[in-house]
Amino acid sequence: MERQGPSTPVAREVSCPEANAPIGCTGTAHSGALGGGGMPTVDLGCPGDLMPLIRSSIAPSTWKAYGKVWEEWCFLAEGKPVGSSEEARMQVTMGFLSKMYAMGVSGSVARNRMSALAFHFKLRGWPDSTKHFLVSQILKGWRRANKHGDNRRPISFDLLVNLVKATDSVCDSKYEAALTSAAFGLAFFGAMRVSEIVPTALNKPGGLRREDILICNDGLRIRIRKSKADQEGRGTWFPIFAINKDICPLILILNYTRVRKDGSQFFVHENGVPLVSGQFLAILRRTLSMVGMPAAEFGTHSFRIGAATEASRAGLFESEIQRVGRWRSRCFNRYIRPDLLL
Repeated sequence: MERQGPSTPVAREVSCPEANAPIGCTGTAHSGALGGGGMPTVDLGCPGDLMPLIRSSIAPSTWKAYGKVWEEWCFLAEGKPVGSSEEARMQVTMGFLSKMYAMGVSGSVARNRMSALAFHFKLRGWPDSTKHFLVSQILKGWRRANKHGDNRRPISFDLLVNLVKATDSVCDSKYEAALTSAAFGLAFFGAMRVSEIVPTALNKPGGLRREDILICNDGLRIRIRKSKADQEGRGTWFPIFAINKDICPLILILNYTRVRKDGSQFFVHENGVPLVSGQFLAILRRTLSMVGMPAAEFGTHSFRIGAATEASRAGLFESEIQRVGRWRSRCFNRYIRPDLLL
């Protein structure tokens, strides 16, 4: 894991002539205009009673992460006229990129941290230095240079067939085999993240509930209540159509629902306890080993990567691949990995 900056909060102030007030860079909670978590205390020209709405505009975890990034940027900006000089802001931003690169931060993390800086720049009405051509090209090169860093293999359709067939040998009962097969099938055919299928822990919300799956004559209708691309939890429905091949997502779900135990979560064990993400990964790796695959080279995201790879191999247009995985941009391209198929 890459370092996340100072291990203890460091208070810094950066001169900001336009605002006539210091930009708070402390990592501890305070009673500033926007609240704690390392966020600014500078007057942003917004009525105080509306400031909580700005904080509510992004998820609490994102707010905290953005605050940590801002603290690091402010540390590098100390003594520089970043409030009045676009050149100074650009200089600090480039220094921030250099520091991350030297620390071995991945390209995806670097992009996320640039998004955090963009958020802060926009709060102040500053030109967004993260959109500068040089920054864009650096991030593009970073992504290509680090592409080997994320080498999770895709799960192809043929491999999925073998995994489903192997569940009878890996699982303790016919029930658990039906549960596992349905979960694997939904992850692949729905190009779903594991957090969208099952909760991360028994005491945490998340995953599919019984009412989130509708069984229709032509396939399934799935509702994702909240996802990485839907932090506000508006929810979205999408279809998964039945297919006439070795395995069909509709048949896998029907086989499971015929034996499914009661429970608010859709995927539950034979004793009624929900399936969680750690168990999903463990059974996936056992099943991969059973069919002779290098389990360590796959992950739960391999289903989503496989869906994108297979869609590309089938000749789907980019817009169609985006719909398959509900991608809002062309970021799906980094999931297309035919060279890593086994």
